[in-house]
Amino acid sequence: MAPIIDALRKNIEAFVDSLSSGDANNAAPVRDWRGKVVGYRDIEAAQTEGLEWFEDHPFVRDTVALKAQLAALRAQGGGDEPESLLDALYKVSTMEASPKGAQSEEAQKWRYRSEAARVVVVFTDASFKETMSTPEAKGGSLQDVANVVMANRIILSLFAPNFEGYDRLSQIDKSEWEVVEYEGLNAQEALQKFTADPANFRTTLKQLAASVSRSAETVAL
Repeated sequence: MAPIIDALRKNIEAFVDSLSSGDANNAAPVRDWRGKVVGYRDIEAAQTEGLEWFEDHPFVRDTVALKAQLAALRAQGGGDEPESLLDALYKVSTMEASPKGAQSEEAQKWRYRSEAARVVVVFTDASFKETMSTPEAKGGSLQDVANVVMANRIILSLFAPNFEGYDRLSQIDKSEWEVVEYEGLNAQEALQKFTADPANFRTTLKQLAASVSRSAETVAL
């Protein structure tokens, strides 16, 4: 994932600029936004290697801070496929939210759900485990993830290989899946190629910004 993380770091301005200005596909601008970077690994393998399986950061409001979070993310450990994506989605979806009418924001919490659209974007080159392992969701399945995603009004945007399971994730209400594959390339090579062309990847991020903007119009405020 290291080349993909680096490509995101280099091009994150295209996403934020398009989101804030509304210049992508005539989308409405989203001037009041927060974002953060989250990383995940295979839980069992990470524990064996003495690594944290889940890397979280606070919500921030500028691209410099987002780039710093991406730069701090390390594609190391975690073992081979599959990874613990469902656990990560469950953890993010059930993250605590600020109370309704709160006078100040908290960097470690979602805003109250009717006050902002909640969007989770996933870039991955791996398959995922069908059963969760974290204490709060141990033994849970994709359906449990779907339930908390919908209950908390999460908009899910997936950039992932054409592996079994992602089609079911994309069927969650308001979810989208960009299938990343190229003939003759494996999943890792395909995602690297997808993000390696700066012009094409910037266009992709601008289109993503437009999709987020349209979702914000219909879900929040």
